[in-house]
Amino acid sequence: MTEWEFTADVASWINETLASNPDLPFSRAKCEQRGRGSRKRRDVTLLDKQRRACLTGEVKLPYQQDGSSPFVNAVVDDARKKAQRAQARFFFTWNVNQCILWETTPAKTALTERNYQSWAVTSVNRESQLETPITEQVIKHWLVKFLHEFANILRGTSPIGFKPPDEKFIEALESSLSMPIFMTIEELAARYEKKKFKAELDKWMRVDQGWVIFDDAEGIRDNLERASKFACYALVNKLVFYEALLKRHGTRMGKVAVPDHIDTGEGLRVHLESYFANAKEVTGDYETVFGEDHSSIGNRIPFYSDNAVVHWRVLINQIHEFDFSKLDYEVIGSIFERLIAPEERRKYGQFYTRVEVVDLINSFCIQDGSEKVMDPACGGGTFLVRAYARKKELDLSRSHGQRLADLYGVDVSDFATHLTTINLATRDLIDDENYPQILRSDFFDVEARKTFVVLPKRAKSKGLGKIQHREVAIPPLAARCKSNSVCFCS
Repeated sequence: MTEWEFTADVASWINETLASNPDLPFSRAKCEQRGRGSRKRRDVTLLDKQRRACLTGEVKLPYQQDGSSPFVNAVVDDARKKAQRAQARFFFTWNVNQCILWETTPAKTALTERNYQSWAVTSVNRESQLETPITEQVIKHWLVKFLHEFANILRGTSPIGFKPPDEKFIEALESSLSMPIFMTIEELAARYEKKKFKAELDKWMRVDQGWVIFDDAEGIRDNLERASKFACYALVNKLVFYEALLKRHGTRMGKVAVPDHIDTGEGLRVHLESYFANAKEVTGDYETVFGEDHSSIGNRIPFYSDNAVVHWRVLINQIHEFDFSKLDYEVIGSIFERLIAPEERRKYGQFYTRVEVVDLINSFCIQDGSEKVMDPACGGGTFLVRAYARKKELDLSRSHGQRLADLYGVDVSDFATHLTTINLATRDLIDDENYPQILRSDFFDVEARKTFVVLPKRAKSKGLGKIQHREVAIPPLAARCKSNSVCFCS
């Protein structure tokens, strides 16, 4: 089915709905209407009872490059221009799976400042799925809901909706990530048929990640989905954290760009690793974020599918659409906290104490802001991040680096230390001493008064200074219990 054929079907389904719902303030939907003074066509135009355009929109297929996400800036800008020419107050961008309703605001309005409403519609990843009766039924049902909700927005009885910058960023990022994840799952499934690859992946999931894996058909599918999402989330974390680091190191770290000639997953992996290697060299740290062994299977998983490269390029460009220099530090930090929902984290063997419980425990452990805190099973860093926040609240005079120097985190999981490092570092990306004291290790191998981690220290000199290193040891600490581990405080 082509994009035009699908759009024509949508217009006919809308008209069927209008015929059976005469109270709706619309007369009909038209397909492929040419705008005045333009050769470009609007995919769908919805007319009000006076036969004036009240809504126009662009429809894209999700498995095509420009359909990766309805947030793609080029598609949104094109749809807006067409809506302006049609003098429509609203327009939409829809990639079948997700539909976004936008106000026809000025073209220069930043994405973080635009009001919009979003709907999850279906989950189509290949052309054959688009033509199934169940997909048609789901879309028809959603169109009825959409038309009624849009009617309320048009009448002014319902707002179009407002979301803060971090929520907008997360939604756009997750939308762009759906196709790379799906294509990665498909590629893993094909490779999993080979005994050598199956053994390697099973070992990574069972030994390195500590997951319980299953050998039945449904269990295998779940294993592969979990591995794909885990690896793709980790790559996105690296990309977003790299972008955030530009806030301080932009003169020495170039913005990530993927040239059109890169069309294989392996080519993309090598290309991105050059950026990550430079980030580690410039900052002198963040091994727990950008990784040490780039040849490990966990780092290779997101790059197995050559077909996913175009969608990774779209996602990277989507990250660039947000100006991190205009986002508050707390907003940047919350992006990483929210990127993987708690229910998703549990699938990866990560268990997290609720924030309210953490804050209650911290209120007993941290009295004046000078305490040192260690979490021996730090997970995504919630306990340490909330400890940081309480220390900041109790003593505003201390710097970001001084607060980090009081916090220690340990976890056996690569991904846990990866998340904790990011969540602490993004509390303040400008501070010279922005190096969280996080170690990937078994806690029972950690000893007091012995080297815990080795972190950068910039020598005082003219210019940028030379990066040196300092050894960090853990002082004696007393234990306090928390719900799923133990917190040690001085």
